[in-house]
Amino acid sequence: MPETHTLERAYRVRLRPKPEQVRMLSRLFGARRFVWNWAHRRKDEAWRTDGTKLSGVDLSREFTQLRQAPETAWLSSLPREPFNQTLRDFDTAWRNFFAGRAKRPRRKKFGTVMSARFTLDQRRPGLVDIESGSVQLDGIGRIRFRVTEPMPGRLRSVTVRRDSAGRWFATFTADGVAIPESVLVARSAIGIDLGLKETAALSTGEIIRAPKHLAAKLSRLRRYQRSYARQRDAALLRIGLDSKKAIPKGTRITPSNRMRRQKHRIGRLHAQIADARRDHQHRLTHRAVALANVVCIEDLNIKGMTRSMGRRAFRRSVTDAGLGEIRRQLTYKAQWTGRTLSVVDRFFPSSKTCSECGAINAGLKLADRRWTCVSCGTDHDRDWNAAINIEREGLRLLAVTGPEGRTRRSRGTDAQGEDSCAIDTSPSVGQPTSLNCELAYRAAPPRPTRTRRNGPARRVEG
Repeated sequence: MPETHTLERAYRVRLRPKPEQVRMLSRLFGARRFVWNWAHRRKDEAWRTDGTKLSGVDLSREFTQLRQAPETAWLSSLPREPFNQTLRDFDTAWRNFFAGRAKRPRRKKFGTVMSARFTLDQRRPGLVDIESGSVQLDGIGRIRFRVTEPMPGRLRSVTVRRDSAGRWFATFTADGVAIPESVLVARSAIGIDLGLKETAALSTGEIIRAPKHLAAKLSRLRRYQRSYARQRDAALLRIGLDSKKAIPKGTRITPSNRMRRQKHRIGRLHAQIADARRDHQHRLTHRAVALANVVCIEDLNIKGMTRSMGRRAFRRSVTDAGLGEIRRQLTYKAQWTGRTLSVVDRFFPSSKTCSECGAINAGLKLADRRWTCVSCGTDHDRDWNAAINIEREGLRLLAVTGPEGRTRRSRGTDAQGEDSCAIDTSPSVGQPTSLNCELAYRAAPPRPTRTRRNGPARRVEG
């Protein structure tokens, strides 16, 4: 692969739209939902009528006529570019479906579309003023945003989004961003074992406990939702419907002021949970890429864990941990910092293998948090032992396949980043580090030689 010295990235900022701009953006969100559902209906009608497969270009031509029709002339009062992006996303969704990468596209429900994407024409300078913090959007006007960091590179597009708490954000995509210079680190490699009770166990002996953001506010969330459900049932009775039966399709419930306030409380609570979870994930992934040149993780089947394994509380814990988001952040942060990400096969017995002698404990159960090797008598902490084995297996895979290698069951995921270190396959656990990170950290004591027994790993609150 040709070596590139630039990368693509995104910048997320807080928007400050005016009241009239808020109303225009809200109209645009609803219109985007209308255009998506119109394209979905037209594609189905053309296929069922004569087998015609409408492409994105065909739908774009028909949409031009739709904007000129008298009954849908209101579409002409809104900017065209977000609708073009909607049709492109619709076409991409169908290509992913036919390629087997995604499910069949469905119609958008009321209130589910809360974003719009605008392209930034490179021939029009001054659309984005970073110094004053403002961006010009066609049909909307100039919107101010809060400047929190420099935004180098060529800004290509901006996505405006409103979250469940009513806050407005803008995400700028940029290319041509220079890759930062690699910083010397204290370790050559590190292994990370992700989990639910502990978000991550590092091969250094550090174990970061999961904060459980959703569980901490679950009782309040349930109370708010029960209150909103009672208010919704009262609204159904006012329009003559039975609250104990299914709501007929297409029924619009006129919300009361109390329903609006309660819905805002629920959305604000979800936003607080998401912000706290995102902050914890960024601290963890930043520490991992700043700690070593090679980061080794395990290829987990997150989708299978959230669908079929365990009780409802277990599935809720999986989504609350955000293990897939942690891997995503490790992937792009490794590329940014010039690190190497090695993904170990999901069927590798990292927890059952003794990190001292290599014997496999086939009878190890999930509830066994500590176990003793029958071959060498070493007492293991389950998570710490798994992190050590993941580090060694990740280095072995890199030594065999190189930085661009793939794992057998990782669905073709490439190892990201650049190989900026000489790979050392010898165990390197307990080495001191000299990093200044906001995440609370306590280093484990240096591991003795052959006759040692693993003491309890030091656990750190997230």
